[in-house]
Amino acid sequence: MSLTHTDVTRILELLDRAAELDSLEVKLGDFVVQASKPGAVAPDSAAVFQPAASASPAATLVTPNAAPPAETAVQIPEGMVAIRAPMVGTFYNSPRPGEPLFVEEGGVVEADTTVCLVEVMKMFNSVESATRGIVHKVLVRNGELVQHNQVLMLIAPLPA
Repeated sequence: MSLTHTDVTRILELLDRAAELDSLEVKLGDFVVQASKPGAVAPDSAAVFQPAASASPAATLVTPNAAPPAETAVQIPEGMVAIRAPMVGTFYNSPRPGEPLFVEEGGVVEADTTVCLVEVMKMFNSVESATRGIVHKVLVRNGELVQHNQVLMLIAPLPA
């Protein structure tokens, strides 16, 4: 038996709705899903659930003896707007390999413009800019694994 995208989504929704939980760990055979809300302390073995027929927390699929990826703290300069990963996944800076990039450093973006994709289990999720501005810095490389709420790029807002 393996976890499906629907299983993981339901697990994350359960954690998101449970005010009394900050994190959880689900074990299914050799696979482990560890999920925690932003700012939560790393999960311990006290909160273990078996998957049930049941997304915004962070999740990491871990195979045996594998460590979850390390998270890097980013200082957001005053006046900058951070574009963050909506979920754990793979960052892509263009719609398809060989096609033009969504954005480049120094380029202007409008509010609600797609600036990248985050792929999770073959589902591509568009990430949009929340503001009109200049792309100050792209902090991740194409194809890199990103964590929930990780800063992907910084935007210097422009007046409307």
